[in-house]
Amino acid sequence: MSLQDRKEAFSLLASRFENTKVSDLLLEHKIPNSLKKWLHSSVFIYVSKCLPGDELYLDENSLMNALVENYDKDKIPNMTPNGMLVPKKYLVLEYNQLVRSFAAIIDSLNIRDLISSWHIPLNLRFKAGEVNESNMVRHHPTEHIHSDSWAGESSESVTIQIPIFGDIKNNHVSFYDPPDDFEESWLGPRSSYEDGSDIANRYSKVNFVPNKGHLQFSDFAGLHASTRLPNAGPRLSIDTTFVIKKPNDNRSPETIHKWREGERAMPNLLSNLGSDSLLYFPHGMNEFVDSEGGFKHPSNLKVIDLVNS
Repeated sequence: MSLQDRKEAFSLLASRFENTKVSDLLLEHKIPNSLKKWLHSSVFIYVSKCLPGDELYLDENSLMNALVENYDKDKIPNMTPNGMLVPKKYLVLEYNQLVRSFAAIIDSLNIRDLISSWHIPLNLRFKAGEVNESNMVRHHPTEHIHSDSWAGESSESVTIQIPIFGDIKNNHVSFYDPPDDFEESWLGPRSSYEDGSDIANRYSKVNFVPNKGHLQFSDFAGLHASTRLPNAGPRLSIDTTFVIKKPNDNRSPETIHKWREGERAMPNLLSNLGSDSLLYFPHGMNEFVDSEGGFKHPSNLKVIDLVNS
């Protein structure tokens, strides 16, 4: 798929809803207040359930303070080194509600017919104000400039992220535009993000800081990385991806790592959670899934059919 084909598909996506064009492969959309409130309430409930104790945190400051306190004490067992708050068996209802609030935002954009499939489960991610240096020796730390295709996701995808709470100004995702001589061979699974450093060096950093309460779309031809400025505070954000339909859909076969093949969902699944299906996670808080060096989601997702069960 050529860079021009990607730009045309991204332009069609952008034509469906109000947004700010940041670059040819990056845009930002302001989430309507009513949908943002639904998302926030879902995040409050889900994250509160991830933390020790029975307290329900219903404002940004208290939630972020509780996250930092328990993170510093290593008391959030379902948090991965990359900050994912992994859904578990006792979080099923709260997680499905979180995904439904996200899906309502996507439904408001009138783009479902442009989505071939979703990557599931989507991630709610906490990033502390300082980098944990021990995590930087892992295969796929998000602090390295990367494409999610290097961790096995389809190269035909678009990344979505929503900065929700925290110090987004100083703790955010930075984006990088591809050069004009971009090659599709640069995408696809790699043993580590560092393995793509020669490619990352060809890219140009975009002069852009994501806005809290906004949604960012970026094509997989672009790269990104978690960024922290000096004295940064923590942040909480959502990220996931979907495979975008190209004009005329004359696409090459998707390149998906074999461990990612079970992480796909049809375009309408997220919107119909609770009525047609349910995302279920059979593991308890202290049961863990091998992410196979970052090539598999650290959960064991089962999609339950509520209509035909």
